[in-house]
Amino acid sequence: MSQRIGVWFGQGLHSALAARATLGPLQAEHPGADWVLFGPRGSLFLFEMDERVPVYIPLRALEPRRPAQPRLSYYLEKRAQFKKLRGLKLELCIGVSALDASLELNQLAAEQFQHMQKMLGIGGKYIQQELSVFLQAERPLLQAGPQALAYATQLYRKTPPSLTKAVALLYAEENESTSLDLQWQALQASLAQLGGNAHLTVAAVVGDNRLLARQLSTHHPDWLQLDMPQAMGLIAYADRVICASQVITLVCEEMGRSDRLLLVKSHS
Repeated sequence: MSQRIGVWFGQGLHSALAARATLGPLQAEHPGADWVLFGPRGSLFLFEMDERVPVYIPLRALEPRRPAQPRLSYYLEKRAQFKKLRGLKLELCIGVSALDASLELNQLAAEQFQHMQKMLGIGGKYIQQELSVFLQAERPLLQAGPQALAYATQLYRKTPPSLTKAVALLYAEENESTSLDLQWQALQASLAQLGGNAHLTVAAVVGDNRLLARQLSTHHPDWLQLDMPQAMGLIAYADRVICASQVITLVCEEMGRSDRLLLVKSHS
């Protein structure tokens, strides 16, 4: 009977990309094993098209309490899920975390993984290092899912093929509209390079942040409002991607679309 091994990672795009990158080396270390990924619900889209991942389980412990949810209800939900997960009978669980600039966040990720191991009663190593180190591993290209591609197809349906499809993607790093305005200002010089033969779409990745969405509807009603999976659909279709965000730059690189970036912010 083959081993069943879990891979855990915490909140944030960087740790999700670290898990994607390290999955190949881990599978080479444990040939023939069955794999289960544990991560936040919000990172599921990064693994939607990944054939190496047969099972992805969103962990309630990595999600915040719902609005007005009592603490006891939240605690019982987390405990009930861990009880179910013991039925997987994992051989071990490996934790993956991209180092953050904040020591507190690094410590929190380590504690969350240790808590998961304790609740499941299993061992396994914990790998925490710079994202750039994880990204040295070979891995398949990140692909947009069918719904995201359908969204982009619909959006570009009436765009004449003779025009360059350009998308300016803005990403609220701290869910602040001010950071979007600053990015928009930073893009102006690059937008001027497009010339008259381009069809420009301006889109802001707001996810499910309703407050930010309302602010943008008031101040920038002509901007599209997207979640990250939809943004990946636009990146897949666009001839040019213009951004001033490290997150969007990383996603473009993972999708093999670096050559389409008109503005690349360096990150190490």
